Amino acid sequence: MSNDRPCRIVFWNIQHGGGSRAEGIVAQILDWNPDLVALAEFRGTAPSQTIAQRLADAGYEHQLSAVNEDEPSWNAVFLASRFKLNHVAQSIPEVPYGDLYWLLANVDAARRMHVGVVHAPWSIHLGRLEYYEALLNVARKWQLGPGVFIGDMNTGVTGLDEETENSVEYHKSVMKPLEDIGWHDMFRVFHPDADSPTWYSPYGNGYRLDQAFVNADLQARVTSCEYDWGENLDSGELSDHAAILLDLNLSV
Repeated sequence: MSNDRPCRIVFWNIQHGGGSRAEGIVAQILDWNPDLVALAEFRGTAPSQTIAQRLADAGYEHQLSAVNEDEPSWNAVFLASRFKLNHVAQSIPEVPYGDLYWLLANVDAARRMHVGVVHAPWSIHLGRLEYYEALLNVARKWQLGPGVFIGDMNTGVTGLDEETENSVEYHKSVMKPLEDIGWHDMFRVFHPDADSPTWYSPYGNGYRLDQAFVNADLQARVTSCEYDWGENLDSGELSDHAAILLDLNLSV
């Protein structure tokens, strides 16, 4: 990464491992030209592995995956980078299969930082509230310096990020508490009132479910936070989620 351009982190929920969209997903990611690529609903199956290999071939040879090798079809999170990654062993306790939905790494960039890839379970029966509480505990005890939590939080700010009121309990459980302890939702820092759904229900209701939370040690270095749906294929969209494009100035 040259010092005359920002460091870009892209997060994308690629929907069911990528499927027949895998090659298109890789092409779109490369077009965004990130330095780090974080993915949710990544799997140990062929389409996701194709994505990982294509990224490695394109220079993202440093990769970490939370895939369960015994159950390759299960959704997990993934991180690929142009910079060296050091996995930080920090589990999400009290959450069924929580290690599939959380990955924390030290990134050896121009200015060191930690990136946590998150994917909150969609159902309360799968430990959604427990996941939020565990993530908050990590944030409250944080002593690792500049940090980013980026991913699919499966909730948003009630009355601003959705067309229904389904998120009231979840917003109180994680969004506001993260803000209160200094982890800011960077999209809202740059776009306080924007209506920007990142996922639509089968009924057409829009929800902003995907966020990048950055702590006080790193916030001043964030230069932009945007969403991008990517290109459409002849058969439809590349994913049912928009991607997050987070740009940071890490030059000394």
